[in-house]
Order: sequence, then structure tokens, then C-alpha cells
Amino acid sequence: MILRVCRGAAAMVALLMGAASAAAQPAELPATVVTLTGKTELFKKGDTKWVTAELRDEVREGDGVRTSPAVRTTLRTGGGHSIRVAALTQVFVLAPTGSPAGAGTNPQPVRLRLDRGWLWVVVTPGVHAQAPIEVTAGPARVAVRQGGVGFRLNRDGSVIVRTYHGLAVVRGSDPAGAWERSLPEPQEVLVPASGPPPENRKITKEDGEGLWVLWNEEQDYVAYGGKPPVR
Repeated sequence: MILRVCRGAAAMVALLMGAASAAAQPAELPATVVTLTGKTELFKKGDTKWVTAELRDEVREGDGVRTSPAVRTTLRTGGGHSIRVAALTQVFVLAPTGSPAGAGTNPQPVRLRLDRGWLWVVVTPGVHAQAPIEVTAGPARVAVRQGGVGFRLNRDGSVIVRTYHGLAVVRGSDPAGAWERSLPEPQEVLVPASGPPPENRKITKEDGEGLWVLWNEEQDYVAYGGKPPVR
């Protein structure tokens, strides 16, 4: 009798743990590949090699995306947020880290890690209880609260974060260096490889990124409440 009760209790604990784990998964996942302009590759969790991506492929926790030269790819989450990957870029979807402080029963954000290249994240218009998407890019961890935010990871380990419209909150990715910065539109911050960043500044433009920015601004203007693109 005691053995049956113990087994029943163990089964109940396992069931509850499984339910809690499922609840912790980002509700926005899987994200779907909705744009391909050339060869993009996916790395599926548990696999040993990259495979060619196809339209409508699904990207989940633990999966990765990388692009070839002159290639752009867009992922769309379940709630309609967009993750746009520039050429020669690699990004992975990270596992949840547990319920964020103060989030209660709110779903986990989609957590991305930018390994190289350029990334553009845009969330649907409106007020979100918490950031739907969070990006770790080198020394920065960025919560995209609303609007469109661009990322460029530099060879020296620094990262430029630009809020083209909306709001982002930028923190240090290293827990040992605790700092936080609000980044409203239209501002950028250059986060060095180590230490806190200097003050925010107006968004700058650099050679080679004009077409990438314009492509994103056009889509944001049509569907995400962005400002009219400047040609």
C-alpha cells in the first residue's frame, strides 16, 4: 500500500514538473521561416550538422540559423513578431532561464544569441507586459519592449544596438558588471567588449548597411508601426 502511494506521488510530481516546464517555454515558439532570399541553413537541436532551410520550416529552442553572403532571412513568431537575419549572420534560440522577476505567469520571452553579423528584431505595436524577445549580443543583453531594434556585432567584440522606433532596455550580459540603460528611439548605444557603455547617441549610418536598414524600415512601416523610410 505504501509503495503504491509513493509511486502515485512520484507520478504526480513528475506530471507537475512537466507542466511547469511546458509553461516556461516561450509561447511565441516555434518561429517560422517566412522569407528566404538565398541559401540559409538551420541547425536543429540534437543534430550534428547544418541543413538547408526551406520556407515554412520551424525554429525552436536550441535551434540555430545562419546565412550565406547576399542572403536575408525572416522568422516570424507565433504572435507575429519578426526576427530578420542579415547576410553572413548566425543566431541561436536559447533555452528559457526560468520565470523572470515580476513576470508572474507571463510567458517566457524568446531568447536569442547573436554569434556574428547583423540582426533586426521588431515586435508588434502595443504595450507588452514584458519584452517578447530578448537578444544577447556579445557584451549586451537587450530586451526589445516595442518597435524595431537593430544589432551589429563587431569584430572587436563590441556591439551597436539601435532603436529605430519603440524602446529597448540594454543590460550587460555579464552578471558581474551590473548596468542597465534605457534606449528609446531614435538612439543607439555602442557597448564595448568590457565595461559599461558611453552615453546614448543619435543613430548613425555607415557604409554598407544602407540597403539592409531600408529593407527593414520598409517592412516596419507597412506592418509594425515604424516611421516612413528615408531613402
